[in-house]
Amino acid sequence: MSRKLFAVVGDPVSHSLSPLIHNRWIAEAGLDAHYCALHLQSTNAAADIRALACEYSGLNVTLPHKIAALEAASASTPEARAIGAANTLALADGAWTAYNTDVAGFSDALVAALDGHRTHLRVVMIGAGGAARAAVASLAASGARLAIVNRSLANAKMLAADLAPGAETGDLSQLAPFAETADIVVNSASLGHAGGSLPALPPGKGRPFLDLSYGKASAQTLETAATSGWTPHDGLPMLVGQAAAAFRIWFGISPDEAGALKACREAVAARA
Repeated sequence: MSRKLFAVVGDPVSHSLSPLIHNRWIAEAGLDAHYCALHLQSTNAAADIRALACEYSGLNVTLPHKIAALEAASASTPEARAIGAANTLALADGAWTAYNTDVAGFSDALVAALDGHRTHLRVVMIGAGGAARAAVASLAASGARLAIVNRSLANAKMLAADLAPGAETGDLSQLAPFAETADIVVNSASLGHAGGSLPALPPGKGRPFLDLSYGKASAQTLETAATSGWTPHDGLPMLVGQAAAAFRIWFGISPDEAGALKACREAVAARA
C-alpha cells in the first residue's frame, strides 16, 4: 500500500505550522503518511481542490479557500454547511467529504483562555468572517450571550441572523460599551492589516482577550489589549485543536495535543 499524502492548502501557506503538527503526530503514530503545504493561487479553487482528490487522502484548507473547499466536496457535515465553509476534507470513494473542525478548535482555545469550561458566558466577537462564523457557531451552541462588532454592521447582522439570532450587533465603535460587561473578548479580525488597529477597550481588570491569530499576526492586537489590562491569549490552541479534530477524522487516532502546542510555541518564538 502506497504512502498516503495529506496537505494544507492556502494562499499564502508557507507560514503554516500545520506540517509541523501533523508530521509530528504521523511519526508518533508510526503511520505511512506525509503532510505538506500546497500554495494554491487559483481562479477556480473549487475545481482545483476537487482535482486534488486524485493524489491526496485528506486536506486542511485555509484562507482564502474555505468556501471553495465546501463547494469542492461531494458531501458535507451539517455544521460545515451552516457555517458556509470547510477547513478539512477527507477522501471517501474518490471524492471529498467536507468538515469544519474550526468549531472544535475554537472550543479548545476558549477553554484555554478561560482556564476551564464556563457557562452563561458574555462574549464580544470582533469580526464577521470565516473564523468568526465557526466561533459564533460554537458559542451559540454553548448558550453564550453574544455581541458581534464589525467594520461592516450589515455583515455583523448577517452573521447573527445566520448563526446566533439572539446576538447583539454593532460597528467597531461599540466595542468598548459591549466589552464593559463581557467575560471575554474574542478577535477574529485581521485588524493589523491595511492600517487597522484595535479600537479602545475599557479596563480589562485581568479578563481574557483571545485573538484567533498567532505570532506576528496577533502581536499588535494582544499588546494593545494587555496595555488596557486584559490578559492576552493567542490562537495557537485553536490551530492545534482543529488539527487534532482533522487527525481523528483521517486516522481515527487522538494525537498528543499538548506536545504539538509546545512545539508550535517553540516554532513561533524561533521566528520572532
